[in-house]
Amino acid sequence: MPRQPYLPHFAHLNYAVGAQVLENRPDLCAAIGKCIAIWGQVDNEMGNLLGLLLGTDSDAALEVFLSLRRSSGQKDALHAASKHKLKDDDLATFKALMRVYSAVEAERNALAHGCFGISDDDPTVLYWVDIKDHVQFQVEVLSDESRGKISGDRHARLKQNMFVYRLPDLHALYEQMKEFWWAIFYFNGYLRAPTDSGRVAELANLRAFRQVSQALLDLAAKA
Repeated sequence: MPRQPYLPHFAHLNYAVGAQVLENRPDLCAAIGKCIAIWGQVDNEMGNLLGLLLGTDSDAALEVFLSLRRSSGQKDALHAASKHKLKDDDLATFKALMRVYSAVEAERNALAHGCFGISDDDPTVLYWVDIKDHVQFQVEVLSDESRGKISGDRHARLKQNMFVYRLPDLHALYEQMKEFWWAIFYFNGYLRAPTDSGRVAELANLRAFRQVSQALLDLAAKA
């Protein structure tokens, strides 16, 4: 399940947001770490994909891919290269993979660039706040209080922008990332040997993966 808003369903739980709160939550730390760690392998395969689409050395392509730091730049490069290399079902599969990539990458980025909190009421809960929202909350509260303006609920803005993961949600997110890694790994293998029967079978398997098959259906509905 995706992260859920703190309000109103989790408002009965206490919270502590800060730099060291996760030190006492090794299970949550491990779940976050697994998601962050596997994404490096995903980006490696995306770099290899660019190399295959360009017909050039994969190490060089990966360096170019990683140099395009903005996610939109990386995706633009892949889409541009795909137009000259892929067609028909292969192009449809590529578009589906890119759709899944964007969705799962957004989840990875949230974990990599968020502020976290915990609850003593429920050790399986992970609070998450976008850094931008957390900074705005702190600046607003500290600025107001320095002028003697004390709010009835000084955490009101924080609560409005706070979200909740449960530990099973993080495990499910990792499984989505792992499934996508396998999908792009199989797709790259197929592009390297498109006439190999084993690679063709892997292509069929990746199209059946839940996330990819749903993306294919969504794209077909929009066509």
